Formats: sequence, C-alpha cells, structure tokens
Amino acid sequence: MRLSVVVPLLVTVFVAATGYGATYLTNLRLARRKDHLERVNRQLSELYGPLFAQAEASDRAWHKFAARYGTVWAGSAPATAEQAATWRLWMSTVFMPLNRRMVETVVGHADLLREDTIPEPLKELCAHVACYEPIVARWQEDGFDSVQIDDHVSIAGNFPRADLDAYLRRSFEALKLEQARLLAQIQRFS
Repeated sequence: MRLSVVVPLLVTVFVAATGYGATYLTNLRLARRKDHLERVNRQLSELYGPLFAQAEASDRAWHKFAARYGTVWAGSAPATAEQAATWRLWMSTVFMPLNRRMVETVVGHADLLREDTIPEPLKELCAHVACYEPIVARWQEDGFDSVQIDDHVSIAGNFPRADLDAYLRRSFEALKLEQARLLAQIQRFS
C-alpha cells in the first residue's frame, strides 16, 4: 500500500477517534453534572427548602406570639393560668405541628443531607421536639391546670432557633448557588 493512501487514512481514523473520544468525555461530564444537579434539586425540594420554609414560619409565628403575649416563663415571676393556657394552645396548634413536620422532614430525607453525619442543629431540633411530646401529652389529661414551668417547657431547653436558622440559611443558599452554577454549565454545553 502506498504511503500517500495510508497517511490520509490514518489521519482520518485519528481525527475520527479523537472526535469520538472528545464527544464521549463531554457527554460523560454533562451526564455527571446533570446527575449532580438532580441531587441538588432533590436536596432543595425535599429537605432544605421545606425545612427552611418551616423554620421561617415557626420563627415568624414565635415573634408574633412574643409580641402579643410576651415571653412566658422568661423571668422569675410565675405564669398566670391565662398565660399558661395561651402557651399550651399555641404550642399545641402552632409550634408543635410545625416542629413535628420539621423532624419528619429531617428523618424522612436524611439521605439528602450535605454532610456525612447529622448536623448538631438538626439533632437539637429532634431532641427538643421529642422532649416536648410527653409535656404536650400531659396537657391532654383531665383536670390539667398547672402553671409550673416544668409542666410547660421541654427538658431539652429552648428551641435551637439561632443555630438552626443559621444552618438552614447557609445550606439553602449554598445549594441555590450550586444549582445556578450547574444550570449555567449544562446550558453552556447543551
């Protein structure tokens, strides 16, 4: 076979193989980005988005409650029967339902956490809610009318508002940035 025939043939095969390899690698990178984007979208829609919204709703409700009724049991003065009843009503109908939904979201979608372990603010949330359950159950007993702090406040302490809010805001914003970055990369290569 003549060199004038072999060289163009080899060049053609080399160019075709290089093009195929480049296309394969580009498609592989694009598929990985799409998979990563799908996970980020799930993290936002199933875990961090709902948690962030629920925490914001709880925070705003708490501020409305505190503005209207004050902070019950904040000082050394005991609560009145009316304050205790108002507290039980709000905890039973507003705060605990939101808190339970947050715990359900964490437990049901823990596989979507950004970290390898459950972060402290989420552990504290779960502990706080779990420690409130027997208190709320006791409120349902016939004749319950205590105004004592121990009958109204979780042994786990206050709701981990500041740490939870900081964690959720940081995670949500980081995921939104990652989502935007991935979308831009995918659109550029599509």
